[in-house]
Amino acid sequence: MTMRWRWDWLPDLGSGGEDFAYAPGAGGHVLSGKVVGTLDDTEIDGAYQVEADPAWLTRRVTVALTRPAKTLELRSNGAGRWSDGEGVWIPALDGCLDVDLSLTPSTNTLPIRRLGLKLGEAAEISVAYVQAPELKLRPRRQIYTRLADRLWRFHAPDIDFTADIAVDADGFVIEYPGLCRRAA
Repeated sequence: MTMRWRWDWLPDLGSGGEDFAYAPGAGGHVLSGKVVGTLDDTEIDGAYQVEADPAWLTRRVTVALTRPAKTLELRSNGAGRWSDGEGVWIPALDGCLDVDLSLTPSTNTLPIRRLGLKLGEAAEISVAYVQAPELKLRPRRQIYTRLADRLWRFHAPDIDFTADIAVDADGFVIEYPGLCRRAA
């Protein structure tokens, strides 16, 4: 499955987009994307790949930006223990089950699919948050609430941000107000 998102950043943050591909497999799920655009006056050009197991738990993350030139590799044991590409444990991320890449709405699909919430239910999770373009890494709390069959409220209490995200039948973002919308 492939799709394209157009960045629809909040005013004056930037513009651009992403070509995204999803590949299911017996061993799990692979989310990958190519991003090109501008964010806070910084040109961004790069790619990422997120590998998740059959239960949608993140296992491996790679981000490679050519502009600005930065890379990041993370691995997770699926039970909340993370390490870098060299295998060095990152204790600050203990307890995080998902990754959230600020460059893409695709990583919202991971908790949406993994949590399996019923209408009206909510869950608070901890994520390994990757802020672009710096690729700065930190833990973040997030709350997902299922408002309707294909509508989820995303709340990041640490930064007091809330958005109602429309998704398709597979849990992939159609519209994320203030951030992006599906173009194709």
